This record gives sequence, structure tokens and C-alpha cells, in this order.
Amino acid sequence: MKIITLSLALLLPARAYAAPAAWAYYEDRGSFSSMRAESATLSVVPVDQFSVDINGGVHGRMPKNVARLANAHSVALLAVVSNYAGRGFKADIATAVLTPGGVQDRAVAGMVKAAHGLAGLNLDFEAVPHGERALYTAFATRLAGALHAAGGVLVLSVPAKTEDNPKDSWSGAYDYAALAGVADTLQVMTYDENGPWGPPGPVAGLDWMTACLNYSESVVPAAKISLGFPAYGYDWNLTKGGGDTINWNQIPALLAKTGATPQWDAPSSSPWFSYTATDGSSHVVWYENAQSTTLKAQLATMGNVASVSVWALGLEDPTYWQAVAAGL
Repeated sequence: MKIITLSLALLLPARAYAAPAAWAYYEDRGSFSSMRAESATLSVVPVDQFSVDINGGVHGRMPKNVARLANAHSVALLAVVSNYAGRGFKADIATAVLTPGGVQDRAVAGMVKAAHGLAGLNLDFEAVPHGERALYTAFATRLAGALHAAGGVLVLSVPAKTEDNPKDSWSGAYDYAALAGVADTLQVMTYDENGPWGPPGPVAGLDWMTACLNYSESVVPAAKISLGFPAYGYDWNLTKGGGDTINWNQIPALLAKTGATPQWDAPSSSPWFSYTATDGSSHVVWYENAQSTTLKAQLATMGNVASVSVWALGLEDPTYWQAVAAGL
């Protein structure tokens, strides 16, 4: 199903026989070469170049080369507006914008302006306090109305979850059922199941993704779901603690350098390996490979979701998209 630029057909329900459309996030300048290489594959590119501040000011711009490339290949663009600042998502910014008043008025006007000339806007508010669940839904309702009146669509990026717990500190603010009646698409972020903030484990295990999709589809029409795919993994330093992101396109070099032997975790359908670094520290890496990615794409196809949404362009290489295509 090819998505048409600047049209509300962007997010119309997919027909039963249609494979999910391919979305991929544009993160920074390193994303451009991947976008160009996969322009025939991609239907939608949400561009993560916008943010909102605590006073409601929206900042950022659409890169001109991205706009030209998208126009040439009929790829729909979305302005991704987030509450990211400094080195993380800021709850205080979310609170300021979600609270009715002058800050919210400025934010809505700025977001509509940011989406002007594009297919619409992708709101990526994370770390929203769970007590602001009703405020988030009310804000999404207002923003959707403003965007629809201007001819654009609203996509909401929401934390993945296997059940609805309004008191959950990370996902409690997102009322899927209510938001499904407001937004054109819920982009379910089915990645970061585990990360360096905790013990090693799959970044997006198939068992976990399946449970997340099952819950999502119990309250959201499949035609309004975009299922998140990671193009990265994490390298845990077991000796020093913590760890780092490792991109799909960095894995082959690390395997060659360390001589590590890839392992397969059957319950999560995820690859992993361990190695000892030159400083003597012990490491464990959980990542994605062609097999795990193809299985995720098959899950999306069987779930009849509208699209898959990859984080992010520039982290992958052509073999990633071959694996996605094999599953779709």
C-alpha cells in the first residue's frame, strides 16, 4: 500500500490483503543516505527535528534536502515534535504543554505551523507523569482537531505495553482506547524492552512484541497501529555497569573484532553474544539480525497492522530492509 503525500489517505485502514507500509524515522544528517537508498521502499518518514520548550515554543525545521527527496519519491513526511531537551525527555515540559492555558495555546499553534505543507505531525511526548493521563488525552484531542482542520494527520508515539495500568510510571499516561478515537495512528514503540538501565535482555523480544500487539489490538483498530521496529541493540558492560547502543550496521565489525559466537534465545527469538573487551571488561550484547527482524515483520503482517515504523534511518543498511521485506 503506497501512502500518498499530503493526503488524509495516509492513514486510512489497510485492506486485508495489503502488506504493512514501511515507515522509518529520520533522526539526524546520518539518516539521509539511508533515506535516499530506501526511498522506493518507504511510504512515510517522520522527521525527528522538532521540539517544544517549557513555554510552548516549537523549534526546528524540515531539512530542505529531505523535503526534496520525499517529494521526488512521493514519500509522506511528518514533523516529529517531542519534549526531548538536553539528554532526555522532560516531564516538566510535557506538564507545561498538557496543562490548558497560554503555554498550550502557543504549543498547538506552533505544532500546526511545523506541520504546514507536510502530511501531518507525530507527537512524541515521553516521560509523561501517569497522573496526567486525562490531560494527555485532552491535549491530543485538541491537537488532532487543529491538525485535521488544517488538512493534516496526527500520529501519537506511545510506549509499548502488555496491559493498561494507569498507575504505571512510564506508560500509565497513555490511554490507548481513548487515544485511538482521537489520533489517526498510534505508533506503538515496541522497542527498549531492555536496556543499559537494567539487566541484559532482548531489545524487542518477539514474545514481548506479540503480547504488546495483542493488547494494542484489543483496544485499537489494527488499521490505526504502526508497530515499532528497532534497528539497533545494546552492549552491556557487566564489569563497570551500564552500556551503549550498538547499531545494526556496527554488529558485523564487533563480531569480527571480538571473535564472539552469536547465540540464539529461542523464547524471545533474539540473538545475543558475549565478549571480553581489551580492557578486560565483560560484555553482553543483545541485538537484531535478519532472522529476528523477519520474524517481527511476519508478526506485523499476521496482525494486519497498517505499518511498521523503524527507529531509525542511518542505523541500518540494505540487509535490514531485505529482512523486513522477507517478512512483509
